[in-house]
Amino acid sequence: MLAYAVSALIVLLTLWLTSDRRPPTEVPQKPLMIPEEQQAETEWYVKFSVQDQKSTAYLEYGGVRPSSGGNYYIGGVAVHPIYPGADPRQPIIPYGTMIYLEQPITVNGRQMSAFKVFDTGDIYYGRYGATPYWFDVFLGRGNYYADKSAIEYGIRTVDYYWYEAWR
Repeated sequence: MLAYAVSALIVLLTLWLTSDRRPPTEVPQKPLMIPEEQQAETEWYVKFSVQDQKSTAYLEYGGVRPSSGGNYYIGGVAVHPIYPGADPRQPIIPYGTMIYLEQPITVNGRQMSAFKVFDTGDIYYGRYGATPYWFDVFLGRGNYYADKSAIEYGIRTVDYYWYEAWR
């Protein structure tokens, strides 16, 4: 029994003597106090998710501008106004919001899964009222090939999500 105690003591003494007992190279410092006016306010976001929503394609004809006032571009989408018959310049998903598809779709030969809201359409929810979060993918200026692409796109069912700042 004494032999076990002596051998355990020798092992512990050896471990203690061979361990790295140097002091830390950096002494922990107290965090600096940042004045309140310089502190960044934390922004919170809410994730919205929808399933089984209709998606269609549209084209630009005659120089009409999107309801956001900017220019048309591939990767932009139109959504319903905030409610049927409302001001068409108030979209159900805010302008500039990125929507992220669960499964990518092909737009003009490219696989895309993220789009930016920049227009509104179907202002009375007449065609896709059962899917309030329908969106219309912009495919380009109207011409033979763009028309053909829009027809090929057809009506698709999509699942997607987006984030909005907490209010």
